[in-house]
Amino acid sequence: MRTAGGAVVTPDMVLEAEEGRGGAGYRAVGEIKSSFPQHRSAVDQMVRQVSHYDGELAGWEDEASSGGRDRRDDQDIVIVARSEHAPGFAAGIPAAFGERGVEIKSPLSILGIRREAGNGDATRLVLRRTFGTISHKKAHAALGRGWSIDAYSLMNKLNRTKFCDSRPPLPYIMSVLWFLVFPSLVHAKKRKKARMNKEILIDVDVDRIQKLASKYAHPSNPGCVKRAWVKDAMEEFARIGLAERTGRDEYRIRYSARGPRQAEWLVRVTASWSSHANGPTDGPE
Repeated sequence: MRTAGGAVVTPDMVLEAEEGRGGAGYRAVGEIKSSFPQHRSAVDQMVRQVSHYDGELAGWEDEASSGGRDRRDDQDIVIVARSEHAPGFAAGIPAAFGERGVEIKSPLSILGIRREAGNGDATRLVLRRTFGTISHKKAHAALGRGWSIDAYSLMNKLNRTKFCDSRPPLPYIMSVLWFLVFPSLVHAKKRKKARMNKEILIDVDVDRIQKLASKYAHPSNPGCVKRAWVKDAMEEFARIGLAERTGRDEYRIRYSARGPRQAEWLVRVTASWSSHANGPTDGPE
């Protein structure tokens, strides 16, 4: 995301939720902190970081559908900390900003999070607002009382969910396709060959890959994986020599599991696009 002045900011959390047709929706950016910093230099850094989130930000998912409006300034700022440290943030944040003469106009809140035992062996995560205001009235009230989430259910969804709403970076899309989607296209008898670092040719088209990738979308937004995302990823695979285009939207993938360090290998390959003319980097032994 970018500020009005063009500075790049990287919040730990970006939340966008629409509230029905034509609704203004809710937006928030935030940070996840372990404990309130003790050293003045660290507090200074935190104040600068949070103050960058106050005001206009560009990079929201809904920019294309907001009538050409490429910036928004209606977001909340949220800081999430472990429950035992949340009171320290509740006391320290106002003091730190007041000391430095920094005024935050966006709604700012502190959420404490803790883990507690539920029924049987179940573990639940409890979020509670310990300071400040959330502009979404229902969320403000619910988090004021404390909001309990089943940890096992949440982790299952998170482990399965690879796409939520915003378009991820291209290397991320490529890694989901390579490690999750492409293996599902390999016949069981050929998987051993793939694990031996031997190439298997897979003929696919963009629509089929999009359908398979959509299985990893969040249940509340199953159509979030766009065809253009898949098309761009396949073009990059072709560009670095891991696939070839056989038709307008058809490709032949040169797939292999690439050994135990396949993630490192794919990162190296996607990071070396500038030298792709020489072909892909050899996979690990």
